[in-house]
Amino acid sequence: MKMRPAVTLDAPRLAWIESTQPMSAHWGEKGFAGEIANAASHIWCWEENGEVQGFLALRLAADMGEILNFAVCPARCRRGIGFRLLAHALRDVRARGGRTVTLEVNVTNLPAISLYTKAGFSEWGRREKFYGGTDDALIMGIRL
Repeated sequence: MKMRPAVTLDAPRLAWIESTQPMSAHWGEKGFAGEIANAASHIWCWEENGEVQGFLALRLAADMGEILNFAVCPARCRRGIGFRLLAHALRDVRARGGRTVTLEVNVTNLPAISLYTKAGFSEWGRREKFYGGTDDALIMGIRL
């Protein structure tokens, strides 16, 4: 088990993991390849037995990070991988001089909200009817 930065060859696996999670951003292979090539983007992978089992993607601009995409393989959910990815990303942002990290999450995604709250995030705002014209988006953040 190890944490490592994503490389271009990971794009198909990241896209597959993302496709298994209905509330992820759904970038697809090309989207992941573009983010991996973007100097402001940081994608962390959790790998077990040589295969990526989860990822967290964020961008860092000045002293602010934003989590953009985050998913774990269904067979590996509820085993602490998401929390490890999140904790690692927050440490990395702090080490790079980041002072805050934000994200948006569907109000119906209770497992994700619980994870973010456990990690110290709180609600900073809300976008009404943001998802499909029905579900609100919570804007959550943490000061590092």
